[in-house]
Amino acid sequence: MIAPDPAFVFPGQGSQRPGMGRELARCGEEARALIVRAEQLTGVAIGELMTRADEATLADPEAAQLTIFVWSSVLAAELTAAGYRPVAVAGHSLGEYAALVAAGCLGWESALAIVARRGRVMAEAARCQPGAMAAIAGLSEDQVTELCRQFSANDGIVVMANLNAPRQVVVSGTTDEVCQVVDAARSAGALRVKRLPVGGAYHSPLMAAAERELAPLLAEVDLRAPQVPFVSSLTGGVVEDIESYRQQLGGQITRPVRWTDTVASLARTDTRTFVEVGPGRVLTGLGRNMVRTARHLAGYEALSPLAVSQS
Repeated sequence: MIAPDPAFVFPGQGSQRPGMGRELARCGEEARALIVRAEQLTGVAIGELMTRADEATLADPEAAQLTIFVWSSVLAAELTAAGYRPVAVAGHSLGEYAALVAAGCLGWESALAIVARRGRVMAEAARCQPGAMAAIAGLSEDQVTELCRQFSANDGIVVMANLNAPRQVVVSGTTDEVCQVVDAARSAGALRVKRLPVGGAYHSPLMAAAERELAPLLAEVDLRAPQVPFVSSLTGGVVEDIESYRQQLGGQITRPVRWTDTVASLARTDTRTFVEVGPGRVLTGLGRNMVRTARHLAGYEALSPLAVSQS
């Protein structure tokens, strides 16, 4: 029996890994045809990237964002073929575009075009405005906010980029300022502090140029009202007015991801199963720590006979 009430959650950049495409060989031909279609539309060898590219190549936003979006699309198609029907959806940053498709808000080809453009403009912004990001666990949001305030200067900035879970956040900004916050967080008693292997300061003002470049495409794309509850990771709330949401989505590249609030909103939809529709298990781990009464499954766990039998 398929879980009757799954929430689909789609991961963002950082979930890519070398060889991830080989996992999709177990998917049906119809689902895997999305890879071929994506290659035709973008002119990018996405299948090759997913199976043969090394870690450094996949870390580039142009490669990372396309491969994650297409990977998630294939798995979503396979889950649908298996009988899963999400009762709510959300996506972490980049994952919001796959979530929009799953909610019926955005056509798949339109989402692919936006993701391809998004990756290009973010890569260019990162080259022009280099920066860094770091994850901090064990300090409160208020503590990290204060550290960011202390170490932001006229020529540098550091801000909260991801609120991933209670006492687990990511900061983003100019490299020197991020390093200062990292050192200060350790001194303040953080349980874990780690510089992230990324090439830019995502979800910070350093991405303003990318946001401006993407704005015309978002302004014109056909967005429709969600067919199932769709939770925005920008606000952490359920989207009710799609045109107001369009304006919010335009600011996604520079604004923080509010994943803690997003998961809380999904939990209020009475879902009892969270399925991570993408490579990796990042959101699965975060969800298990926040909603302990629900089941949290990575995509292939949801497709396994054991998961189905226990639903």
